[in-house]
Amino acid sequence: MVPTPTRGGRPCCEHRWREYVNALLLIVATGIPWRSLPHDFAVTWSATHKHFSRWTKKQLWGQMLTILRAEDRVHDGRDQEPTAAVVDSSSVKSTPAPGERGFDGAKKVDGIKRHILVDTAGRLLAAHVTAANVQDRAAFADLLTKNPCPSVTHVWADKGYTGQAPATAAAAAGIELEIVSGPKPVGGFVVQPRRWVVERTNGWINRHRRLVRQYEATLTAHEALAILSQIRLLLRRPDRHG
Repeated sequence: MVPTPTRGGRPCCEHRWREYVNALLLIVATGIPWRSLPHDFAVTWSATHKHFSRWTKKQLWGQMLTILRAEDRVHDGRDQEPTAAVVDSSSVKSTPAPGERGFDGAKKVDGIKRHILVDTAGRLLAAHVTAANVQDRAAFADLLTKNPCPSVTHVWADKGYTGQAPATAAAAAGIELEIVSGPKPVGGFVVQPRRWVVERTNGWINRHRRLVRQYEATLTAHEALAILSQIRLLLRRPDRHG
């Protein structure tokens, strides 16, 4: 997983690569600005940001998540790749910083929307970030293109994924899309069958302070940090990574 060194510049040992990743995990967990990275790190904030951008472009985070997720599933006695998944979205307010955004009329949120696909235990499979005004059914096809597990043949979703567009996207990917209707609400939060795991994953993501708002200049950067938050979660599980 160590990236191939580029020509020129200072040589980078494995220890320094680890420091870059540790710095990024700190940023996503605490929400500190890039320039506020503690000076006791062996790497600078500018170099950390440069490598984050470079590795995001190379889709390194998704590759890392795939390895850790497979390892975690095997630890739990499951196959490396899932056959079923759950989809959902969550709208996030944007800061005044420049960047793409939209208004989610249903949630009354001016910002972005995270669309996520998880396995039946809530482990992240794929993330796709759009402006908040993009409907779930419109983003579903793009989310499926980022799913690294062709073994998935069944996806549970809520009523936001009804209509022809999601059905067509699911059929093209060889997936059966099942719309879950929960019990009639009696006041407050109501747990929906199958879908509660994706709500929990949204909660895990929102525990990372860098992700409770859209602070990034691009949607791609926010998406990468969302994946990093789940890498952090898997790395912190005891007795699972040697």
